[in-house]
Parts: sequence; C-alpha cells; structure tokens
Amino acid sequence: MVGTKKPPRMPQGFRLWYERLIHMIHHSESEVPAPVVAHIEQPFSHDLPHLNPSDMTLPQTEKVFNIKPADGYQSWQFPSVNVPLPAEFGLWLQKYDELTELSVFTEAKSRCRVDALIVAVYRSLSDQGLLQNPTGTRVTLALESPLAWGPVLHQNVPHTCIGTADYSLLFGEKDHMACHLVIIEAKRRGCFPDQGQILAYMAMVQTNRRSRGQSNWTVWGALTDGWVFHFYQLNMEGEWSVLQLQARREGWQAIANMFGSIVLHAQQACNSPLRLSLSSDQAPTSKKRKSAASTAPRIGSLQLAPMEEFMSEFEDVLDVDT
Repeated sequence: MVGTKKPPRMPQGFRLWYERLIHMIHHSESEVPAPVVAHIEQPFSHDLPHLNPSDMTLPQTEKVFNIKPADGYQSWQFPSVNVPLPAEFGLWLQKYDELTELSVFTEAKSRCRVDALIVAVYRSLSDQGLLQNPTGTRVTLALESPLAWGPVLHQNVPHTCIGTADYSLLFGEKDHMACHLVIIEAKRRGCFPDQGQILAYMAMVQTNRRSRGQSNWTVWGALTDGWVFHFYQLNMEGEWSVLQLQARREGWQAIANMFGSIVLHAQQACNSPLRLSLSSDQAPTSKKRKSAASTAPRIGSLQLAPMEEFMSEFEDVLDVDT
C-alpha cells in the first residue's frame, strides 16, 4: 500500500536544505518575496510519511496534485525544430546492440541509448546556436535528481512526496528543483509502469514553480526504454498530454526533433519574468543584497553534470570511423 510506512528520519540532504531555507528567511536584510515566504513557512514535519512517486498510480497522482488529461492534440506535439543527428549515431547504436546482444535487458542498457540521444541532441542544438540564450540561462544535465515536495494529502493523511528522477534538465546557473523543467525516466525494454511516476515528478516541479510565483510553470517529461519514447507535457492549467514515438516506426530523427523541441520550449519557459528570483550568486551570509529576488533560498546540490562534461564521455565513441 502506498505511503503506509513511516521512515525513521528525513534524508540528511533534504533536512539540511530545509534548515538552510529557514536560516535564510530569518536572517535576510531585504524583504523576501511573499510567495517564497509562504512556501518556506508552510507546515512541515520531518516525521511525515513518505509518498514515493514510483509507487503511485495515475489516478493517485492526478488526485494528489489535482491534474487531469488534456483534450485533443496539443501544439507541443508538433516539433518546432529540426535536430540533425550525426551520421555515426546509427552506427554507434548498432555496435552497442551487437556488443550487448546476449545480455539481459536492464535499465542500465536502456540508459546507455538514452545517454547517446541526449548528447547527440545537445550537440546538434549547440552547433545550430540555439542554446545561446541572451539571458545567460544554460542547460545542465542532472543525474539521479532527488525531488521532494510536501505536505501533500494522500488518503486524507499528510505526506512528503519524495523520490529520485533518473535524469532532469536544469535551466539556469543555480540548482533549484523549480528549474528542473524536463524530467526523464528510463526503464528496461518493454517495461512501462503506470504513468503516475513520471507525472508525479513533473507535478512536483510545477507545484514548486507555482508556489514561487513563476509566470510560466509548464513542465515536460519523457518515459522511455531506449526504443520507445513517451513524451509528456504538463501545461499551465494542470492538464497533461503525451505523445508516443518509436525508433522502429517513426525513426530516431523524429525522436530527436521532439526531444530538441522540448529542450527549447523549456529554455523559453525558464526565461519567465521571475526566473531570476530563483538564483543568486551571493552567499547566505552576505551583508548586502541587490534586491529581494537575490535572497531567494537555494536547494542543495543535485549531483549536477554540466552537459559539456557529460558530452566528453561520448566524443570518442560517437566519432566511430565508418
């Protein structure tokens, strides 16, 4: 049964993050934006039972976060950009499949294919100059990203919804859950669990953005086994929609175009007017603040891997001599 066990304590990283927020809110010399104050000072308990997104069904996620399916086709389902894949991309996947042909299908095997796609799309968008944002917003790939939000009401009992997303794309120079606008979950081949997990992660980010007063809280996601991709959007009205693309049916180029389009949509969303309220280059102990926005609390490190570093691991294998 979902959420029936009470953990002995809150994970240390999340506890330290929350305590730091409390410290900042009470020691700031500038007025902190009202949405941030309301979010930080909401009732919170380390003793709340956990609700793990991986255990949540679609109806449970829809009820907990008050979201629902959208009607009809959505504009995001039609890619807005062409993302040419390198000629060696198909060869790399072919050689990888040959090498692992006799191995069992695991999440690790699926993730390797997802890794190759992420790098290829990032490389293509960068080469086209589409990631050169005038506001300075950069894209960073986060691995095993811990996400938490609470309290949420499940079976009439307050819970803390907490889990770990396989990948997320962070937009900005600082690490805030509210800026992880693209969530990616990788599963072993042919294993697609209930949609509740991916949508719960997306809803957690969306709720965080709304509570902070962001002007755009649209979130995107992908659930994949490395062969079949389910792309998601959770729009401003809390309505979710999905598009399925298969490597053997629509082809890798269609998948790359859709993923690249989502990255650009997310980058645009993070340029909302209040985006800068989520980041600050000043330390919490700084005596002076330039504005109230600069005092916004920061979430702890989510094990970030800058895309440039992540990409370097694949440069050699992607440059296979044909």
